[in-house]
Amino acid sequence: MTSVCTACRQIIANNSLRKICGSCQQIFCSNCVYQRIAVPKLSYQMHEVCSACFHSISTQMILQKPPKGFMQRLEQQQPPTVHRRIPTNELDPETRALEERLEKLRMAFPSSSSAGVAASAIPSSVAETPDDLLQQMNDALAIEQNAKNQEKDLEERMRILHATLPPATPDTVVLPKPKVEDKANDEDEEFPWCTVCNDNATKRCLDCDELFCEACARKIHRQSSYKKHELESYRPSAKAKKKYNY
Repeated sequence: MTSVCTACRQIIANNSLRKICGSCQQIFCSNCVYQRIAVPKLSYQMHEVCSACFHSISTQMILQKPPKGFMQRLEQQQPPTVHRRIPTNELDPETRALEERLEKLRMAFPSSSSAGVAASAIPSSVAETPDDLLQQMNDALAIEQNAKNQEKDLEERMRILHATLPPATPDTVVLPKPKVEDKANDEDEEFPWCTVCNDNATKRCLDCDELFCEACARKIHRQSSYKKHELESYRPSAKAKKKYNY
C-alpha cells in the first residue's frame, strides 16, 4: 500500500520507510520524522514527531511556567540570606571612622516611627528660622539691585562716550586696504615643469597656456590642430628655480 508524506509529498512505496508522528498521528516518510520529544498529551512519553510538532511542543514547554511544587522545593533549597555585622575592630581605619560618625548621628537624631526625626533633636544652628529666610531674601534682592545698577552705569558711560566722540565721516573712517595680488608670487607658484614629461620647461604655448620642454613642444605642435599655436621661450624666476630645483 503506497502512502504520501504529509510534509514533502513524496510517495512512500516501502512500508519500512513509513512513519507516523507521535503527536499529530499523520503519515510521514523517514526523512521528515526523526526527532524525539516528550509529548504532553501522551503523559510526556518520548515519541518521534514531525518538525512542525517538534517546534510547537518545544515552544510550549519553554513558555509554560514551572510547576508550583517545583518552585516551592527550589525556595526551600535556597539558604536564607544572613546579613552579618562586621565587628568594628575588623574594619579598615576609614570605614571604622565612618561607622563611628554614623553611630554618633544615630544617637544625636533618634528615629521616630510616626514623625521621622524629632524636630527638637535638630540643632539650632542647622534649623532655618523665619529671620534666616528673610535675610536670604534680602541678600538675593540686594544682588539683583546691584546688577541693575551696574547695567545702568554701563549705559550712562556709553551715552557719554557717544556724545563726546565726533560723528563719523568718510574722512574719519579708516577702511582696510584692499589686498593687491602679487603677480610675481603667482608666477613663482607655477610649477616650471613640462606638462607632458615633467622635465624642465623651456617653452610656453600662449594658446594652450601650458608649459612644455623643447622635445614635447615640437612633438605636440607638429600636429595639424596645434600648428597655428604661438610658442614663446620660458625662463622661471630665480625664486622658482630654487624652490622647485629647476
